[in-house]
Amino acid sequence: MSHAADEREIKMSPITASELIRIYDAPVRKAGEPTHSVANATSMVKTEDLASMADCWRDVFERGRLIPPVGQALRQAADSHLTQSHGVQLTLSRLTAAHPPKETPEAESDVTYQLRVTFFDRNHQYFFGRTWKSTPQKMKNNKMTLNEILYFHTSLRLPSTVLVLELVALSTRSDSSQQALGQGFTVLDLFPNKMEPQGDRRLNLLHGSPRVLLHPLLKDVVDYSAHLKAIDEAHVECVLKGHPALTPMMHLLPENVLVSSNENIPGLATSPTGDGLSKPMLLKMLPFTLSRLTICLQPSLEAFESQLLQLINADCQNTQQPSQEGSLKTVVIQERRLHVGVHNGWGFIDTPQIMVLEPLASGVKGRVDSVSKQGTQTKDSSAASSAPQTLGLRSNLELRLIDHQAVAVVFQLEYVFSAPIGRETMLSATSTSRAAFLQCLRWAMLCPFQEQTDWKGEETQLVLQGGSKPNPLGVMVYNSAITQSAAPPSTLGTIQDVIKFRLAPTLDRTTSSPKTSLKTKLEDSSRHGRSSSSPTQSQNDIQAVSSPESPRGPKPHPAVSSIAHLEMDHHPVRDGTHSPNHEEDQLQELPFMPVHAPVITVGVTAPSLSTVSSRSSLAHLYSAGFPNIVDLKGQVADVLDPTEPVPFDLHREEIDPLQENLLVFQFLAFTRMPVVGIGPEYPLNIYFTFQFYRFPPVTSQQLRLLNSDRVKQKASELLPCVLSSINNDGTLNSESPGLQVQFRVDDSFLKPGEKRWFLRYLALHTMHVDIWDSDSLLLIGSTALELKYMLRHGKTAVQALHEVDVLTTDYVGEETLQTGNASNNPMAVHTIVRGRLHVRTGNIGSPADLSKRRTADRMQSHSHIIIPREITGGFTGGSLSTRNILQLNVRNTAQAQILQVEEECGQLYMGRINNHAIFSGEKKKLDSGRRKLERMAAVHQKESKKEGSKTTCVMDGAKEVTLTKQPFWSTCYEDIDKAEGISNMLSHAITTPHQLFTSLGSAEYMEFVLKNPFNSPQTVTIHSSDPELSVITNTEEWQYFKELTQTPTSLEKDMFHLEEGAPGPKVYLRPKESVHIPLKYQSFVCDHNMTTQGPSVLPPSKSSNVAKKILSNIAAAKTIKVSFKAENGDPIAICQAIVEPSPHIVDQTFRLYHLELSFLKKAIRLPPWHTRSAVGGSDTKTHISVRCSDPNIICQTRMLKPGEPQDVYLKIPGGPSPNIKMFFVMVFTDKWMAAPSQIWQMYVHFMERVDVSCITGQRSCQSVVLRGRQAPRKVKCFSSHPQEIEVNPGGVFMLPPAGVQELQLKVQPWRVGTRFLYVNAVDVEQRQLVTAWLLCLNVHRPVLSKAFEVCVPVSGRGSSKKITYVNPYTSSRTFLLRSDHPDLLQFKEDKFQLDGGESYTIGLRFAPSLSPGSVEILVYVNNLEEKTEETFFVKVTYS
Repeated sequence: MSHAADEREIKMSPITASELIRIYDAPVRKAGEPTHSVANATSMVKTEDLASMADCWRDVFERGRLIPPVGQALRQAADSHLTQSHGVQLTLSRLTAAHPPKETPEAESDVTYQLRVTFFDRNHQYFFGRTWKSTPQKMKNNKMTLNEILYFHTSLRLPSTVLVLELVALSTRSDSSQQALGQGFTVLDLFPNKMEPQGDRRLNLLHGSPRVLLHPLLKDVVDYSAHLKAIDEAHVECVLKGHPALTPMMHLLPENVLVSSNENIPGLATSPTGDGLSKPMLLKMLPFTLSRLTICLQPSLEAFESQLLQLINADCQNTQQPSQEGSLKTVVIQERRLHVGVHNGWGFIDTPQIMVLEPLASGVKGRVDSVSKQGTQTKDSSAASSAPQTLGLRSNLELRLIDHQAVAVVFQLEYVFSAPIGRETMLSATSTSRAAFLQCLRWAMLCPFQEQTDWKGEETQLVLQGGSKPNPLGVMVYNSAITQSAAPPSTLGTIQDVIKFRLAPTLDRTTSSPKTSLKTKLEDSSRHGRSSSSPTQSQNDIQAVSSPESPRGPKPHPAVSSIAHLEMDHHPVRDGTHSPNHEEDQLQELPFMPVHAPVITVGVTAPSLSTVSSRSSLAHLYSAGFPNIVDLKGQVADVLDPTEPVPFDLHREEIDPLQENLLVFQFLAFTRMPVVGIGPEYPLNIYFTFQFYRFPPVTSQQLRLLNSDRVKQKASELLPCVLSSINNDGTLNSESPGLQVQFRVDDSFLKPGEKRWFLRYLALHTMHVDIWDSDSLLLIGSTALELKYMLRHGKTAVQALHEVDVLTTDYVGEETLQTGNASNNPMAVHTIVRGRLHVRTGNIGSPADLSKRRTADRMQSHSHIIIPREITGGFTGGSLSTRNILQLNVRNTAQAQILQVEEECGQLYMGRINNHAIFSGEKKKLDSGRRKLERMAAVHQKESKKEGSKTTCVMDGAKEVTLTKQPFWSTCYEDIDKAEGISNMLSHAITTPHQLFTSLGSAEYMEFVLKNPFNSPQTVTIHSSDPELSVITNTEEWQYFKELTQTPTSLEKDMFHLEEGAPGPKVYLRPKESVHIPLKYQSFVCDHNMTTQGPSVLPPSKSSNVAKKILSNIAAAKTIKVSFKAENGDPIAICQAIVEPSPHIVDQTFRLYHLELSFLKKAIRLPPWHTRSAVGGSDTKTHISVRCSDPNIICQTRMLKPGEPQDVYLKIPGGPSPNIKMFFVMVFTDKWMAAPSQIWQMYVHFMERVDVSCITGQRSCQSVVLRGRQAPRKVKCFSSHPQEIEVNPGGVFMLPPAGVQELQLKVQPWRVGTRFLYVNAVDVEQRQLVTAWLLCLNVHRPVLSKAFEVCVPVSGRGSSKKITYVNPYTSSRTFLLRSDHPDLLQFKEDKFQLDGGESYTIGLRFAPSLSPGSVEILVYVNNLEEKTEETFFVKVTYS
């Protein structure tokens, strides 16, 4: 078709994208055949017709049918390592059409408009997926309000994947049919440049129909506006952003399907907000057992398979060319399979399990030999005539179902055929003689939750279907009408292929079930062969197996089939020498996964914690008078909105003329949030700890939370409390409110080439901030600040106001029996919002100061190739004095050797050795240096005796040494200096220094150019003085680092020779040959010293609103020598690496609490690493490895299959309370660990454990002992939940040295289950932690006395009720009233007194609720000792 004809067709016959999808999706049927759907599937339960059972599932299945994307696009995504699906949220706000098109006159008043959205592949010009249609509505003021939220997930994150949005006008024709006319369309780019979808979009509508996108001229066109005309003032407003919350439910919804927020997706719980996909909640999976499964094929199994093989063989004979071997080329049955999967209408919830079926003789429950495993089949004719043979499953099958009406169990009967390979198949001579292919023959489905069932395990019978009807498997199915034609005409209406089984809930978890075999490598081959109707090439050898009707076939051979047996044997055959109970049998490890560490992993993968305050809160905040962030000219910095996305342009940031950055953090205010068990005025004083980039960690001073007396606070509104710093004397700072911390990043701070990494750090990372109570030293919570709003984008200064949630975790477990073991109780982790932190961040730019730029910064870019300096001449002469030796950097070596000579010579003189003794000592085995010293001492002694008459003779040996040793030491020093000087001069001539700026866990790669200076070949041995600097001997690792550092040098395989016991690898060099020796420096060690827990105290000279920066945890600088020694042991070259460690980046901070003096074992869940990689980009086969900075800590991870979540396992030795262990965990995502993808800073707080078993609403007492230390202290105890834990004494008390103080802990919890609370003993003068206790509460439910039910109207004034209580005692008693929900229930009187036998009416006031629902409230009647007398149960229903 020509272009003109194509354009004319587009104009004459407009077609919508949804109609185009419907045309492509139309099922293939024969002429005259009625239209079939899944509703025609006939199922029988107890042989009764239950065709209406699948109505709910059929509706979902019909809506969920879609067109798959092009195979080339899938391969392109796989080649780009885009195999993981990502969730996306599309919000359609409004459609505006200033000049709407005119409709037909007869239908102008009834015209409605609809927006339709469809996926489109721009490169292949292909519509795919499913068209979403909005609710039809009329235009109002040329506008159509949509307010629709669409969700989908896709792995096709390619620039060619777009969405086509079409505006359609709907009208009714005269014959009552509906007419749909396209009024314009637009295209939405989803993944431009493979970036994540984000940002607001305004899309202009284009003239025409989406069918124009199929025009050849528009292939590979990115901007359609240049080829198509836009409609004036017509556009669609939408918001596109990523939605990671869809990840847990992606198995319930296929890819590339657009669904609304109110779409029915079986498996998802109903959301009270109506948007079940915003935060999806999954329904619970129920275990079921499928047993006694049999399949009966009519008229008989033999006749069915015989006719099937005849048809397939006839088809093969028609497609093959005649040959002499045609009689032997027959298709035979290799295996019979049954696929069983759980389908929710949209797709399979889990990969269907594949089981192997075996023929069962009639009337026999056991299994017989498979027809496919033998050439002839022997059977009793009488048995065959009485009943047909059946296919059976030899074991039970475990399924996990969801209690939903639209969830179905789908069965698929599949045969594996073995086909011969002829000369016409284009296979090579090395190919096998037979190939295998798969074909689906029948399928059936059952909706077990369509109606209420008691599940007694009764037999269920379903009719198997075939033909071209749409099926959930999406494959071609063998037509059943062909088989029925072979049956007698009288039975055509009654014969049916059926499947029988029993389905019952699984009660015993020890019942064995077959493992799914689709996790093997055969899954892909079975999937590709399933839809093929012709023989395909196989990967493994297949032996020829005869069909049932050809007895001359070869005998079965135990060869490996191309399609393995896909069922696990539950009774494996053991060797006769090993019994099942043999004492040396290896125990089989059961799958076990420990409880994950209950920590908040806020980081680059976490969602934003920012919120937006009300206008009154912002007005109150700005009225406090915080200092402004201004630029160098005094102008207020530009304000950025933290709720809007920020683009990141690395090139723009690098060319910014203002290269110096002053980064400012202003902590302004803190908003308290009500928490159960904690008072409304908590906390009163706080302080912060955090670390920015690789600056030293910061610990702030105390900050007071100030409430405003001028502002009237509403009960429903929480106003922020302004922060004010506290001076060392306890007074408040009156200069300015808040706390300001500044970090200057200039050329004197950054290393060469580090500017790019710093900018990426700001764009991609968040800063972890811990908020502490400065009185109790308890952690209030943690939060994360997004640093991307500190990028200036070419501006002089920027600022942003953040309001972030402060989160903490609470451990809650289910209630356990008082006689049970609470340690086996599973714990749940709940995130609690403890408050909101108001922080203002800013960045002030300034020109670079050239005077501060270091010499290294003026040098060229860092090179990874170390070239030794050329030696053009010999020794030029000069002094070999000690001064020159020190200039050669041998001070320590020379001093150590001189001290050794002093010691040896001193021993000679102190022993008063004479001439005879000295010369006779030569007979001993002494080294040459010792003999030389002895000769020098003897000569000097003779000379001193000759001059005895001229000097005073002192007989004391000690004085003789004093008078005569000075000239001797001078002579020794001169000789030693000369020898060492010559040696050091020669060593210095062949030494090449190289400076390394290293960071924790990061590998520094370098290549040393080694040259053989001799005219003969040499085998050089490489030795490093430090194992952290090593030689790369692996070729793959060498290649990886060369590509990573872009080092353009040659690569040589098998260059090094490794010998056991050698000091290092060896390399062979030809005469005058030069080679590049790859070296790598990497260190996992750092300093673990940390400051005392508590707020910092600044010197008086410091400003009171600036925090203190503590020392960093970096290792000391050192020098490492790599010697290259020839065969005679002399060095021919030395590489001297000067290592200067620098602070590293901390991506996340974790704090764990554990029992003292015991091992802490934790597993921390890793984020999905497919989204990014540390170095080298993303990789589908990410190799995750971990390292720990503390060698005493076991840190490891296990490689799992792709798509499985991965954990880091830690085993940490415990210390005494209240010690804190700090270390770093480095996570690598590349095989060779070039650089850590993330560095975690781990804090483990060790505490004394106290176990308390108690009952809700009743007070329990527990005693603990506090021991004094060396000095007296003023101590006060604090608890994490003051309303549930009371400590006696509650005030400040003196703890004498080595004294003992008994503390009473009064615990009165209000929630059932296992919980963890904390108590700290703090030195109030030094602000230091003395001891910490970890309270492990096992809280039980009380015995209920009475139960009541109350109905309270919604949005009313509440309700008042009364309960009568009688004093059961004969004497007067005083009672207290308590409730576990004081916010919902108030008492008229909290305390009352009754005489013996007297009654009292308890007045209850129930607070109103804004939404319907129900809640259970417990009312406690306690005595004065807070012991529960009676407990009333009240169920409140709000309606």
